[in-house]
Amino acid sequence: MRSIRSEISPRAVAIVVGAGLVALAWDGLGPAARAGMVLGLGIIAILLPPRPPTQQVTDDGESRDVLDQITADISRHPWDPTTLPWLPTGPGPKPVLLVPAADYHLVEVVAMARELAKREIPTRIAIGASPWDRTWPALAAYPDLDVYEMPELTEDDPDFSVVLVMKDTGTLGPFVDRCRALGIPTLGKVEGAQDFWDADTPEERRPYRNLDHVLCQGEFDANALQGTRSTVVGSTRLERLWWAPPVTGQAPLAVINLNFVYGVRTRDRSQWLETATAGCDQAGVPYVISVHPAEKARIDSARVTSVSASRLLPRSTVLISRFSTMPLEAMARGVPFVYHNPHGETVGTYAEPMGAFDVTDSSRALAAALGAIDPSQDTRRRAASFFTHHVDVDRSHRSELRGADVVVSALGG
Repeated sequence: MRSIRSEISPRAVAIVVGAGLVALAWDGLGPAARAGMVLGLGIIAILLPPRPPTQQVTDDGESRDVLDQITADISRHPWDPTTLPWLPTGPGPKPVLLVPAADYHLVEVVAMARELAKREIPTRIAIGASPWDRTWPALAAYPDLDVYEMPELTEDDPDFSVVLVMKDTGTLGPFVDRCRALGIPTLGKVEGAQDFWDADTPEERRPYRNLDHVLCQGEFDANALQGTRSTVVGSTRLERLWWAPPVTGQAPLAVINLNFVYGVRTRDRSQWLETATAGCDQAGVPYVISVHPAEKARIDSARVTSVSASRLLPRSTVLISRFSTMPLEAMARGVPFVYHNPHGETVGTYAEPMGAFDVTDSSRALAAALGAIDPSQDTRRRAASFFTHHVDVDRSHRSELRGADVVVSALGG
């Protein structure tokens, strides 16, 4: 049982004290009347329901993280689309099947579909069950786009002419194998940074090796895929960023891209993050930690956000990252990049900077690199040789045009 003292609110005490002072100052009241007035008001004050206490907002970590994720998703993806069931395409030319495997692949396949439509070549975009939860939110940018379920492949005549996939590993691997068994031409388009050698992956995937023809971003990809039939076509998404005005924040802010996902070097996560944050602290550079959507670790820090590094880049002055596609995006946007590799990953994509960025292996080296960043330097000019080696850029022949040429060739045109 709670004591009566716990039931008396500060408001009740204030009323009683105030009543007493009024009674003492009232000359017309006798002692008994004064006592009765104070007692009566005191009883009324005690019986009044207590005023609810002021709520203190606390950062309990988990609630903030959940709200942050919801806010990020709602602001970026305000629409909840669904797929259409695969139905026979009917008479006429069979469509080209375009299959994205992540949200950022949509820019590539939608631009390709539009270019093929100009050439009177029908297309269908289909998304498999596995990547659907990650891909559908980005469809908010294309509210009128029809997206289908993946077709079932039987011994019957397939309902599409050529398939172009954005990857041939994971859940799409068996589908590509089945297409090849049925004699359907299989194309693959490289998008982003790839570990072509499985240097730091826990399994042997051999990406882009199980296709009839690979559409590469740049010379780097083509060299990595020697022995595979390939054509350099660039990247619609990255070339558009390269052509757009550069973006950079006004106040110093480092975006730390935390991306230890899909079982790749997850034991190195703590070392990497500790040295990255320590480097920022030593350099006196404020930072925010952007966590990849597939990241499993919970990071106990008020500086963690689920807002993607891509959306944070326009407000940042430097990107700190391990192996990821995000460094290519930072270079395209004109944001300085530091490749932080204290854990000794061996994938070769960023092994030769070509003067485009600094490579660090400790917090001290990172702090030095951050301190040496010159805000007046033209980051794109510094990164041009590296970027265009990895992403071929041709203003007169955009990526979707070059990709459509390869599709037409696969159709026998």
